[in-house]
Amino acid sequence: MCPFFGLGPDYKLGLHEEIFSLCYYGKGGFSWEEVYNLPIYLRRFYIQQVSKAIEAKNKAEQEASTKQSTSAPKFSRPSK
Repeated sequence: MCPFFGLGPDYKLGLHEEIFSLCYYGKGGFSWEEVYNLPIYLRRFYIQQVSKAIEAKNKAEQEASTKQSTSAPKFSRPSK
């Protein structure tokens, strides 16, 4: 009898991290079943797209906060 050589725990952990990432950061665009049944190349493509969108959003927010803090007027206490 030949033992079954299934996927290891590391692969399963990575798979479920990808499923979580797409479901959570995809903001409801994907269900667990859809992501689980996606071909690997499509799942990885969507993960890259979500990652790029999040990075672009964070960069824009960081630039906006930097611009806002440098253009804010500086007030000092009145002298007596």
